[in-house]
Amino acid sequence: MAPRSPLALVLALSIACVACGGDGDGSKTSADAVVAAWKAAKLDVSALTEVDPKPYSATACRGGTVSGVDVVLCSYGSGEDAQAAEELGLAQIGGATGAALVRGTRLLVVADRRKVDPSGRTIDAITKAWKK
Repeated sequence: MAPRSPLALVLALSIACVACGGDGDGSKTSADAVVAAWKAAKLDVSALTEVDPKPYSATACRGGTVSGVDVVLCSYGSGEDAQAAEELGLAQIGGATGAALVRGTRLLVVADRRKVDPSGRTIDAITKAWKK
């Protein structure tokens, strides 16, 4: 058996780490980046805690509030799965003002259930920061 190149081994391990979600869209780091973007937009962000992913047909979801508006971030196995779940996200908003947006393998659901954002400016800021 021929010796293997160390570079090939490093490349294979790097690909495996990404495939396992080590730094992909569903990782904690990605959610932390979204929180950082919201904070940079001068929004008040609560801790994001685990949320039941079943209503969103997701692999994992985290939720909290941003300046009093409810937010849920969900992760999916593919962009197609996330896109297909956008309608489920809209359904979770119910009669509240809100939005459901897909970016890559993530779904963001924003809902103003407490009517703290009558002008819609907070929802606009949340979604703009999400899109960056």
